[in-house]
Amino acid sequence: MVRRFQPLVGVPVLAVLLLIFLGSLSSSRAQLQERPGGSRDDPVDVPHDLSGCSIKNPRVRVVHTTDAALAGGSMYLQAADPWLGYQWGRSLLQREFRERDGVYGGAGMLDGPLLADGKTRMMSRSGVNSCAICHNTPYRDGGAGATMAKNGGEGRNTPHMFGAGLVEMIGQQMRLQALAIADANRDGWISAEEAKGKRCILGNLPDGVEGDRVEIDYGSFEDLDGDGKPDLNPLFSLIYVDKDGKRLAEAKDLHSPGVAGYTFEVQCFGFGHLARQGNPPVSTTLRSFIATPFDIHMGLQAFDPTTLDDPDGRGFAKVSNAGCQQCVTAAGKDRGLTRGPTGISLDDPDGDGYCEEISEGDLDVAEWYLLNHPAPARGEITPEARRGEQLFKQIGCAACHVPDWGLHAGDSHARDYTRRYAGDRRFFELKVAYNEKTERLEGKLVYLADKKGGLWAPRRQAYTVRGIYTDFKYHDLGKDFYQTQFDGSVVRKWRTSPLWGVGTTSPYGHDGASLTLHEVIRRHGGEALEARKAYTALDPQDRRRVVEFLESLVLYQTDRLPCDLDGDGRISEHFAVAGMDTGYERFNPEWLFNAPGKIEGPVLNPNGEKITSFALTNVRQAYGLDLKYLRDSDGDGFPDVIDPAPFWKGYKDGEH
Repeated sequence: MVRRFQPLVGVPVLAVLLLIFLGSLSSSRAQLQERPGGSRDDPVDVPHDLSGCSIKNPRVRVVHTTDAALAGGSMYLQAADPWLGYQWGRSLLQREFRERDGVYGGAGMLDGPLLADGKTRMMSRSGVNSCAICHNTPYRDGGAGATMAKNGGEGRNTPHMFGAGLVEMIGQQMRLQALAIADANRDGWISAEEAKGKRCILGNLPDGVEGDRVEIDYGSFEDLDGDGKPDLNPLFSLIYVDKDGKRLAEAKDLHSPGVAGYTFEVQCFGFGHLARQGNPPVSTTLRSFIATPFDIHMGLQAFDPTTLDDPDGRGFAKVSNAGCQQCVTAAGKDRGLTRGPTGISLDDPDGDGYCEEISEGDLDVAEWYLLNHPAPARGEITPEARRGEQLFKQIGCAACHVPDWGLHAGDSHARDYTRRYAGDRRFFELKVAYNEKTERLEGKLVYLADKKGGLWAPRRQAYTVRGIYTDFKYHDLGKDFYQTQFDGSVVRKWRTSPLWGVGTTSPYGHDGASLTLHEVIRRHGGEALEARKAYTALDPQDRRRVVEFLESLVLYQTDRLPCDLDGDGRISEHFAVAGMDTGYERFNPEWLFNAPGKIEGPVLNPNGEKITSFALTNVRQAYGLDLKYLRDSDGDGFPDVIDPAPFWKGYKDGEH
């Protein structure tokens, strides 16, 4: 079914002809990075990129649906044509948004959660027009990148998003495992009586799974120090509730009026920060990890009922199409209090004249993309790197940088809610390894879903996440890692950074102040002091071996990765797609659409040289631009099914 939107019906014949005409011109309003044309198109009318790397689909808001039969809706893009949904989500994180998209609302204004003084805002708004401006190493992926001013003038370094779905799934599982320890009566929250004498100790791997199994102590469920708050690691963001388990948004601690206990979210993304009570936590789901930066960094507010709706008042919203429980603490500023004739939110929180800048469906496909984003890889494993890995464990680094984590198989029917694990919700895995013969990273596509009746459904099996290197815990690493915030308050604890990809993501530290791996290791103190001393006590050659091991944990450019896509056990040098030789077989989602992208092939460039054009000749068909729920006749960014004026250019306010 479709939620909120009613498609337009009874379109007259003249309007249909206009639809076809305007549809053929819609690509002419392309923006930078949106270049769908080929060598035969006039680049002024239809910008082109013969390398094939630029975005090819126009900016069209995706309509949120829960029925995969509605062609072009978000559930269709996830279940019926999942690679197309993956690519539409990817385009949202790569494209450069324009003024007509509503970007830069309130640019330069101070915004975000309040710091400890209750008055100072943590950063300025709308500094970029694309996620890719910061997440750009490697380019065209969810990479690492720039250091920006956030919370304090010392800066905050941009982390990468490779393997983000695995991180989210671990965090969701940890929440259930922690509740299983303390929520004795299984009512969804922890009372003072239930918390007594209990500690939150979780294991990284299930019994029977190969690897180093460790027990990690995340603190006490009880308030042992008498400050009115459970003594849990800040990884757990507290939600105070009343005797019926209903969220008390204004409660500051266990002593606040009406508080009978608490539940929590798990803050598993980013470096983290210790926000003041009442502020939303660091993003705990991919969906909030997407929606919040869209607003604060680009001025694009999302109207997202998936996150807004809290049917029972317990603080948790809906389960997204991608299968993740959302929390209302991540609800954005656009609440949809005023709606247009087709249900579009007219709230326009930043007052820039553009409504519903990011749709619920946009978040569906962006979440789908990041859920399935390939994980980092291990580069060449030299004897020196192998010895460095042994030393890394020997000197104590792996005590916090825990190598492996295990996901339990999904069990949505478990009678005990704390055992209702979601399993691995991804629909594919990209297995990447270094090939010593070809001296390069190579991939193999492995499906984690089954196709039945034309629809894909993830198997939700158990999975072991190898080489992530984190305990997700917040640690005090000593004064060299302290951050003085704008208001003078000091952040002393940071989440253990996952080390996968660390070899290609310099600079290091939450502030990007350490330019080398050697430097950031030597910077460790506090809880990591003994490990640092053990590292510095190594002879120079062994220290270099530890660094070489870390340098072997790498990212890669996914769409340039040589990859066995068709499962024949080899990587072809002349991979045929839609009857065209696309060159070497590589991880390009366009080759996997229901209507695979067909490249233009051999052409002459302006210099008269013969090249292969990777521009597509079937962009509209491949990218589903004529599917009912994606068709945008006037090119204004709103599909016809939700556009009150589908054949008049310039719609932006929900009514005209």
